[in-house]
Parts: sequence; structure tokens; C-alpha cells
Amino acid sequence: MSGNLWMLFKGITEQSAQQIATVLARNGNSYDVQVLGGGISVATSSVAYVVGDKVFVRDGQIVSQAPNLTYVEIDI
Repeated sequence: MSGNLWMLFKGITEQSAQQIATVLARNGNSYDVQVLGGGISVATSSVAYVVGDKVFVRDGQIVSQAPNLTYVEIDI
């Protein structure tokens, strides 16, 4: 194995968070999406999605379609 072990580890762990979002609107390759926390942002994708689709978003890019499951939050 060559290279700095810390840099290899850092490369694995420094990915940004992937969030689940709902498509609100489409404008070409640009989409308005709402993440579960309620924030709205703009994401891009070369794949076509329709309003209401659940998607995975990372760094302003739609990664893929997410399963359309019911979100449940339980307070403990």
C-alpha cells in the first residue's frame, strides 16, 4: 500500500451528507427540492424527475431516486 494512510482515510470519510428530498418543481435540468427538515434548495440532474418524487441529494446534485416511504419521527 502506498501513500499516506491519513490521506486515504480522509478521502473515505470526507463525503458530504446525502439527504432525502421531495421534488417541488422542475426547470430543465434544475429542480427545486425540499429536504426533510423543511429547507428548500436547488439541485441538478441529467435524469428527469416529476413533482412529488423522493430523491437523494448530495452537494446540489440529485444522486438517485429514493423509495417513497412514509417518514416517521419518534420522540424518546
